[in-house]
Amino acid sequence: MMAQPLNPFPERKRGPKLVSIEQERLERRLVIAFGFMSLIPILFLYWATTQRLELRTTLLLTIASALFGYFFIARRMIHAVVEVTQKVKALISGDLSGELEEHDANELGELARAFNKITKDLRSKIEALESSRDLVKKLLSRIGTAIVSYEGIDNLLSLIVENASSAMEAQLGSLMLVDGEKQELSVKAAWSTNGRHADQAFRLPLGEGLPGWVAREGRSMRGKAMASALGFANTEESVECAALCVPLKLRDHAIGVVTVLRERGAKPFTEDDETLLTSIGAQIAVAIENYRLNLDVERTYVETIMALALAVEAKDPYSAGHSKRVGFYATKLGKALGLDEETLHVLNHAGVLHDIGKIGIKDEILLKPTALTPDEMKIMQQHPLIGEAILKPVRSLQKVVPLVRHHHERYDGGGYPAGLKGDDIPLGARIISVVDTYDAMVTDRPYRKRLSVEEARAELRRYSGTQYDPALVAAFLDILNEKEMRLAAAKATGQKSS
Repeated sequence: MMAQPLNPFPERKRGPKLVSIEQERLERRLVIAFGFMSLIPILFLYWATTQRLELRTTLLLTIASALFGYFFIARRMIHAVVEVTQKVKALISGDLSGELEEHDANELGELARAFNKITKDLRSKIEALESSRDLVKKLLSRIGTAIVSYEGIDNLLSLIVENASSAMEAQLGSLMLVDGEKQELSVKAAWSTNGRHADQAFRLPLGEGLPGWVAREGRSMRGKAMASALGFANTEESVECAALCVPLKLRDHAIGVVTVLRERGAKPFTEDDETLLTSIGAQIAVAIENYRLNLDVERTYVETIMALALAVEAKDPYSAGHSKRVGFYATKLGKALGLDEETLHVLNHAGVLHDIGKIGIKDEILLKPTALTPDEMKIMQQHPLIGEAILKPVRSLQKVVPLVRHHHERYDGGGYPAGLKGDDIPLGARIISVVDTYDAMVTDRPYRKRLSVEEARAELRRYSGTQYDPALVAAFLDILNEKEMRLAAAKATGQKSS
């Protein structure tokens, strides 16, 4: 073994390290302060007695020692303790603005640093709580506004999922509803930051995956999940991300789940996140339940109104089938004009319901076989307004209401009830006016016999531009011509085949 080289300059042992009084530990500072304030003065008195020194000199040395011990050692410690006490009182009362000096390296410095760290952490947590509270208020306010303003539940739920996911810094979010009969979840609304779309055909059995477990158990859960488990298509099957799923509960029964997902690398969800999403989920559940209840009420209301429309025709055997034919003709004319499917649906409903207000007209006027008197005519002219009042409470028929109200307006402004003119009359009401008059002319009425198709056409041409929109009259006459041509072709084909 090689010998270690000798160090020609061996290290000297260091003596005790000198530090300033301010850096001493509290215990040593108290000992020093005690020494200067009591022990040294006693020693001075003893020394003065034995040496027979002058009393004045002894007193001066004693007082100087005591003052030095208090002002240079004890007073700083007392001041620091008093300052800490005052800051703690201020902290308890809610004032987080104060901080302590951290110059000392002893217990007082450690206490100051700990106090400052606590106040800093408290400020940070309070700011985070304030931010969360503002976020919750804004989010719930937007959701509440959406619940009031959105008619379609699909748009409402999509808006809620989008806002909830964004607020929670999630990249994906979905809302799934429970199918009680099939015991499975289906996607109702979904949102993502990267353009991913939910698979509308996706189904998840209750109890499977994170959403399925939450739906079955009715409890929130934070964990890991893949985007495909939320119903998203075109996702990497092997990538698990931080997920939070809460149930949508009504009367302790889960009707669905809301799940938000943060992609890999993002921070996991916290208990505060779970509390926030649970609050949102409670609002969603109420919104869905209210929508379903309103839908049931509205469906009953619509069915009642349709029954009233049939009751009107039952009162007048001459008008049997009139409303359905008006709806059919209005839809045909709307198709010829290139109107969209929703408008065609509204036209059909308006045709069926256009005379529902006649339920409020007395039979002696409604079924009178002779011409109506001026007073009776005024009463009869109230039926569009009565129809409007019947239909107005039904949300799904709101677009039908103006068509029913104005289907007796004239193109030249001479109609009722508002005397509208030209394009001021809703297009649907102008369509109903043309087809309603045509069907009335070609069917028997209490006060006259039916007109032939050719006579009815002549009447439409005669009042085109005055009572009726000329463009609509021309389009409807084309439809009638096409119908006659088809009937003639079918008849000719039948003769040849026979």
